[in-house]
Amino acid sequence: MSLRTNIKNTIADYKRFRKDQRKFSNDSVRYYNFWSLPNSDASWFTQFIKHRNINPNGKKITFLSVVGNPKLSFFIESPKIFFTGENIDNEEHPSFIFKKYHLKNHDLSLGFSYLNDEKYLRFPLWILYMIPANAGFEDIKNLIKSYNNPEHRLNKNRNNFCSNISRADNNGIRKTIIDLLNPVETVKCAGSFLKNTNDLQEKFGDNKIEYLKTFKFNICPENSDTNGYVTEKLFEAIISGTIPIYWGSENKPDPMIINHDAVLFFDPENPQLLFDKVNLLWNDEKAYEEFCRIKPFKENAAEVIWEWLNSLESKIKSTL
Repeated sequence: MSLRTNIKNTIADYKRFRKDQRKFSNDSVRYYNFWSLPNSDASWFTQFIKHRNINPNGKKITFLSVVGNPKLSFFIESPKIFFTGENIDNEEHPSFIFKKYHLKNHDLSLGFSYLNDEKYLRFPLWILYMIPANAGFEDIKNLIKSYNNPEHRLNKNRNNFCSNISRADNNGIRKTIIDLLNPVETVKCAGSFLKNTNDLQEKFGDNKIEYLKTFKFNICPENSDTNGYVTEKLFEAIISGTIPIYWGSENKPDPMIINHDAVLFFDPENPQLLFDKVNLLWNDEKAYEEFCRIKPFKENAAEVIWEWLNSLESKIKSTL
């Protein structure tokens, strides 16, 4: 891209920003470059800030993400907070361009990486899917306890074999796992990728969690393999009580939170290991019940998550 084109695009993005800025002029928390522009009153971060009374004076706080021009942050006054739901360490992903800006251009950066920087906090996307913004410590403990209850997995309506819900397969991992397991029983693909069922839309109204509650297994790999990059996919499987079939984060996702003995990992170097385990659990009811009694969350998971939330509160306050 030429310098002239780059400048032209940046100016166009700035004009759109000014238009949006007028739209959100009365909001104390605003959002730009997000994958979809959230209703600021309904977004997780807005609720979190209001619930904890982090910003009692109503100072303007701006959250920016990775859908748009990274130079937009130059036009925005502090405090400004960067948050990514994408793997900006992946050189093949369009969001990689944000890697060189997210610390330099913002007062606080939130992401997946294990970085050691006073302006950074590891705050992975899955927290927004699993933990309510207004949750107290006891709420989190009760959530973890409910997901660790063996009966959560051992419900009588869980009669279907295995599901995959995805839009694409950029690295071929999802198709490889699906092809591997189809000889055991046909994998139901409810997303646009390899779609072979309409049940998610027609019977469950696009409610992914309720749909997954009818399956014993869920294929939920990440779209890239980077240490620390763990999205909502693994956690949605656990929340729904299905057994996750996972690949990503170097097959050691959030080790302080997840009990890896409760997850089935795909190893491209040894796919037979996954096939044999799934085949056993599908055909041997006793083996399946024993596996389902393994708690998916570590005993101190609630304490770790609570500390994360407290650290986020402290970091946001420091930007003000």
